[in-house]
Amino acid sequence: MASLHLHLPLPFAVILLVFSGVNADLLHTTCKLTGVHNDLCLQILSGNPKSKTADTHSLASIALDAATKAMVSTSEEVLRLADRTPVHDDELSQCFQDCEEEYEDAVQQLEQSRLSMDEKEYQEVIMFVEAAMGDVKACQEGCQTVPGHKNVLTKQNKHVSQICSITLTLTKLLQADQSHQQTLNTHH
Repeated sequence: MASLHLHLPLPFAVILLVFSGVNADLLHTTCKLTGVHNDLCLQILSGNPKSKTADTHSLASIALDAATKAMVSTSEEVLRLADRTPVHDDELSQCFQDCEEEYEDAVQQLEQSRLSMDEKEYQEVIMFVEAAMGDVKACQEGCQTVPGHKNVLTKQNKHVSQICSITLTLTKLLQADQSHQQTLNTHH
């Protein structure tokens, strides 16, 4: 009797492994796929009790919720910093004003991505999360031009960007699986 061998590119093989339930520890396997953000991924996802019984969609949702929470928290920090900035410090005031706007947009993007995640519209989630990351990057770049304060929000911006990156990685896994399933369905 001949055996059937499936030769898939490595990313699809990993996706199938993750989605097939072959690995008993989905959380660790999934977080390893986030590369340099593995530890932060484990910290965020394992900190949520729902992760113990979660599928990949639920893990991506947990990551998205964490990204949104971090984005809102950083937005509130920007407002606090803006309120404490001396009136005569025009460049720093402008940095915070710009960041307030960027973070307001970013929070809205992540709120939109929540709706898309719930509908399993993964391409839209990716688009919204990438837009939010662009807003954070614009904040960071704008503040780096302020003499003596170029790193004023670096730590917060980096943290938010890392959580968004984790969310993107998990959502791209879901999108790849969804595309793979659609391809299989059109060939049958």
